Amino acid sequence: MARIVLIGPGAIGGTAAGALLQAGKHNLLICANQRFDTLTVTRSDTGRGQSWPVKVVTKPAEVAPVDWVLLAVKSNQTDGTGDWLKAAVGPNTKLAILQNGVEHRARVAAFVPAGTAIVPVVVQLPAQRISPGAVTTYGQTLLIVGDDPAAREFAALFDGSSMKVQTDHDFHTREWEKLCLNAASALSTLSMNPDAVATVPGMRDVCKGIVDECTAVGRADGAKFADGFGENLVAMLAARTGSQGNSMFYDRRDGKKLEWDARNGVIARLGRKYGIATPVSDIVTALLRGLSKD
Repeated sequence: MARIVLIGPGAIGGTAAGALLQAGKHNLLICANQRFDTLTVTRSDTGRGQSWPVKVVTKPAEVAPVDWVLLAVKSNQTDGTGDWLKAAVGPNTKLAILQNGVEHRARVAAFVPAGTAIVPVVVQLPAQRISPGAVTTYGQTLLIVGDDPAAREFAALFDGSSMKVQTDHDFHTREWEKLCLNAASALSTLSMNPDAVATVPGMRDVCKGIVDECTAVGRADGAKFADGFGENLVAMLAARTGSQGNSMFYDRRDGKKLEWDARNGVIARLGRKYGIATPVSDIVTALLRGLSKD
């Protein structure tokens, strides 16, 4: 049995917490801004939900170091979890980061002891937080991690649950592949149309520009994209209709700050590092930043 602290029980964190509770072998503590007594995760395809009693704390002073910390807030909220991380991450704690982007370790470096075992996680969990302690999932849930001892230990936390956790020796490429999808999904946020690439004239060309820039920068950063990856991703988005909005889409709808930097700004920043021009991403990032009012 592992002692686990989960920070951020939103759509991703709530789904992960439900899977850990479903596994039925851990001592789980949830850190949130608002208390709730029960966590319910409902599948949209069946309408069936599963509920568990949970322990929720709202102050870092209520937390002590544990075996595992799962950080599941959005990347742009990481700085706000600094006190939680300092309280929960001890010298023997392992930290899993369930966030978008390719800079997981850099975001938490200031808040955890040097040498902390950090497991970046690629998240493929289509879900929506309905209310505190209530999450609805849409389709298959999948987490992807590297193939090292800490990553394999993280995967084992979910044994006995419905959560699929996949180890991959080329995790770096997997996180860049997910970044390409997230970066292109900004077009849904800007247009407030989840099917923008498929239904708005000219949007496919803009999508291709974003993906081409992301793959070029990713290759410079060491990602090994398969031949035709970018073309296939754009074709998939151009054929997809009736989809759910992504998390940034809902944040714009709800008047929240947007996760623009980890999803789009990083392409321009790393592009400058590697001497790669990113004109489409520069424009998309500026528009998203303006909407976010950061």
